[in-house]
Order: sequence, then C-alpha cells, then structure tokens
Amino acid sequence: MKRVCLLIAVVFTFMAGFVGVPAESFAKSTQSENTANQVLSGPVDINTADEAILSSLPGIGPKTAEAITDYRKQHGNFKSVDDLQQVKGIGTVKLAKLKPFLKKI
Repeated sequence: MKRVCLLIAVVFTFMAGFVGVPAESFAKSTQSENTANQVLSGPVDINTADEAILSSLPGIGPKTAEAITDYRKQHGNFKSVDDLQQVKGIGTVKLAKLKPFLKKI
C-alpha cells in the first residue's frame, strides 16, 4: 500500500510540473532548437550572427554572446576568427573548440 501511495505521489508531482507552464516557454524551446539547427547546418559567420545564434555555439552562453556583439559594435567586424580572443571570456582553448563551427574570414 505504501508503494502504491508513493508511486501515485511521484506521478502527480511529475505531472504538476507541466501544469501552468506558459505556452511561451514551449515556443522558446522550439526557437532555441531552430537556432541550434542553424548552427549545425553550416559554419557561423561571427560578423553577422546575432546573440541567439552565437549562444547556441558550444561554450558560448548569453553573456559571452552579448560580449561578442558588443565588441563588434565598438570595434567593427572581426578581421579573423582569431580576433575573438580579444573578447572577454574567450581564450585559446575556447577558441579552438569554436573554430570547427565558425566560418573562416
């Protein structure tokens, strides 16, 4: 009997997590999947990519994506992919991981 009650409690707890979830969160999930598909479909141009596309790259979160676009606004287009090292949060290791996903300039 205790096991049945525990199982019912677990199922209701699991289901309660889906109740009241706004439709916008599902839309955002689909949007981020679409952005990830764009990244996987070809190399990303760091001079034209927006923050959503940049943040879908491995190792790039929202803050680093914003730092990349801010750097681009202040200094103009990147002359080379290696110039990403000028952006705070991107070092040699992170750049090496990113290069396979980036369009050569």
